[in-house]
Amino acid sequence: MTGEAVGLLCGLLIAHYLGDFTPLATARMQEAKADAGPVLIIAGHAGVHALLVAAVVILVTGSAWPSAAIAAAVVLVTHFALDVSRSMLGRRFPALNDLGDRAFWYLLGIDQLAHGLVLVAVAALIL
Repeated sequence: MTGEAVGLLCGLLIAHYLGDFTPLATARMQEAKADAGPVLIIAGHAGVHALLVAAVVILVTGSAWPSAAIAAAVVLVTHFALDVSRSMLGRRFPALNDLGDRAFWYLLGIDQLAHGLVLVAVAALIL
C-alpha cells in the first residue's frame, strides 16, 4: 500500500468521524437517524459526509473534481442508504435504539463497519 493510499484512507476515516461524532452531526440529524425521521434531514447528514469526502480526496490526492465528485456521490448514496436502513430497523425493533441493550452495540458496530468498508472501496476507486 502506498503512502498516498494510507493518507487517503486515514483522511476518509477522519472525515467519517467528523461527520458522525462532532457537531457536524446536529442533534436534529441524530434524532432523525434514531427514529426514522424526515429523510431529508438524513439526506442532509449524508450530504455532510459527501462534502467531507470530496474535500479529503482533493486535499490528499490533488485530484480534479471528477474523482472527488464520484467519491462524494458514492458516499452520499451509501451513507444515506445505511442510515435510513438502520433507522428503519430501530423503529421496527426498539431494542436497537436502546444504549443499554447489547443489540444496539452490535448494530452500531455493523453500521460503522459498513461505512468503513465503503471508504476502503472509495480509496481503491480513487487510486
